[in-house]
Amino acid sequence: MTLVGGVGTIFGPLLGAGFIVSMQNYLSGGELGNYIHIIMGVVFVICVLSFRSGIVGQFAKFKRDNF
Repeated sequence: MTLVGGVGTIFGPLLGAGFIVSMQNYLSGGELGNYIHIIMGVVFVICVLSFRSGIVGQFAKFKRDNF
């Protein structure tokens, strides 16, 4: 959860936890209940590889570069 949200930030782990729990609740309600762990693993790997500094770090970098 911390890696997805952003290491070294105050709101990163909170945002990462909210993202993971929301995704888990959303996916468990449908037909994908058996594959929820595989889907979450793939999303986790994509987030870690794409956003090296987490969601909060990427947002801060985007904000810093564009504004």
